[in-house]
Amino acid sequence: MARRLCSVLCLLLFASAATAWGQSVDDVVDEAVALEITGSSFQGAARTVTLRAQGAQRTYNGVALHGIVRGSAEDVTGEVRFATDDGWGAWHPLYIVPSFTDGFFMAAYRGADLYKGQPFEVRIVVPDGAPLEGLRAGVFRWWPEAALLPPRGEEDQRFFEDNDLIVPPPLVTRSAWGASSFRGSPIRLARPSYDFLTVHHAAGFSATTLEDGKEQVKRIQDFHQNGRGWSDIGYHFVIDKGGNVFQGRPFLNGNVTLESGPVLVQGAHAGGANTGNIGICLLGCFHPPEGGSCRDEITPEARASLEVLLAFLSETYGVAPRQLRGHRDFGSTACPGDNNYELLDDFQEAMTELLLVGNQPIGQATVFAEVDPDGVVAISWDFVEVSDIVSYRVVRVFGPQEEVVFEGTTVESLSIADANTVGPGEVTYRLFGISSTGREQLLATTVVEIEFPTQSVLTETFPNPFQDQTTIRYYLDDDGFVLLRLYDTTGREITTLADGFVEGRRWYAHAFNAEGLAPGVYFARLTVEGFAGITLDETQTLVLVR
Repeated sequence: MARRLCSVLCLLLFASAATAWGQSVDDVVDEAVALEITGSSFQGAARTVTLRAQGAQRTYNGVALHGIVRGSAEDVTGEVRFATDDGWGAWHPLYIVPSFTDGFFMAAYRGADLYKGQPFEVRIVVPDGAPLEGLRAGVFRWWPEAALLPPRGEEDQRFFEDNDLIVPPPLVTRSAWGASSFRGSPIRLARPSYDFLTVHHAAGFSATTLEDGKEQVKRIQDFHQNGRGWSDIGYHFVIDKGGNVFQGRPFLNGNVTLESGPVLVQGAHAGGANTGNIGICLLGCFHPPEGGSCRDEITPEARASLEVLLAFLSETYGVAPRQLRGHRDFGSTACPGDNNYELLDDFQEAMTELLLVGNQPIGQATVFAEVDPDGVVAISWDFVEVSDIVSYRVVRVFGPQEEVVFEGTTVESLSIADANTVGPGEVTYRLFGISSTGREQLLATTVVEIEFPTQSVLTETFPNPFQDQTTIRYYLDDDGFVLLRLYDTTGREITTLADGFVEGRRWYAHAFNAEGLAPGVYFARLTVEGFAGITLDETQTLVLVR
């Protein structure tokens, strides 16, 4: 009576958890199939659950499933058989890989015979009779992975040789976690380019410590090679909850370190979209809709490692942050789980910021800017800490336009005036430092708002008095024909700086180089002719000193 009651309760538990962990098997099959429990029995302490799946629509020669055992799945066994014209065929053993830290397990069988439409049965044996939950199955057509790949091409090179803002996280290499050898001959991933960065989750196989992470990655490789039949673990990189980053597939040249930008090889993580696609998997299950065992949230340690790794891959292989994807963007799967998928925009922002500032500071600085009524911006900066800054530059950003306004090789605090803003609108100033190795890093940034004057105006020249060069600035409220000329004290014309039609509602600046002129007083006269006649006629005095 007790066993019968346990059997009923176990079936109820299975039914209530039928969707738990539901995306894991979807990541390795071509078509998911529904399972129906047809029996449950005990023999001693062991319990056997038998399930039947109706025939899949696709032609297949492989079956994969996963489940959860309350406790440990280390001793779970299973078999599968297929319906034939003469009845049920022979039972075939399932290849089962249990998680190292929980009761989750993956199982698979693949053979030479092809099936389509025939039902199949699975029976799972749990030695200690523990509840069996969340079983889900699917089918796949197995081919040797090499047969699916194009001929091997020439090794590509690192895309951005001069970019080294991002130092990648320490990598737990394949030899360190005990990887089995790649089966066959790997080929390069980029054909001709690296196109996407794709985030996954393992939907189980959780790990926080380095040793647990090593074991879990090894077990995932075991299932991918011996259960699913792939050449190697499907991902390029794997990250555990402690932030440890593990090498997945080997590099095309095993003697090249990650920091050097090795050529990556073809993965098997996004069916139909693997070419040029770099896969990163987070250990754990992050999809709450699938049950209480799948409520993981990315840890601060894992997130920090993921964001730095993504930024490094973006910089090194030329994949823009906007090309970050979740596995579900390429197929019918919940991967990488809702809890990760909703953070993709945040990951992109973090990547973008890291690509500007890097993750290994060469120094710290502040920058300040203030605009006067004539639209001249006073910029000052202060170096708070100098670790490895040998030169620097200040860049003005206005809309899509960027221009260097100052460069220095002596690292010191200074103030300058920028009289070349055109406005109106938001102007950003960025202070970049350059290290002894040539690495450029954004140290500080500030923003000012350039506003419209209320009318056309010729401002004071800057600087004035001046030695070699000064800048003459004016603002036009409306379109007009502009004539800007310089005269000496006798009225003799020295030069014409502007002569022609210009658009209104913006600032204009013209540099005047006084090379070859004698010290003394000069005059800049600006006339503007609009549709109603002369709209502006002003003169400014310039003093040249030597």
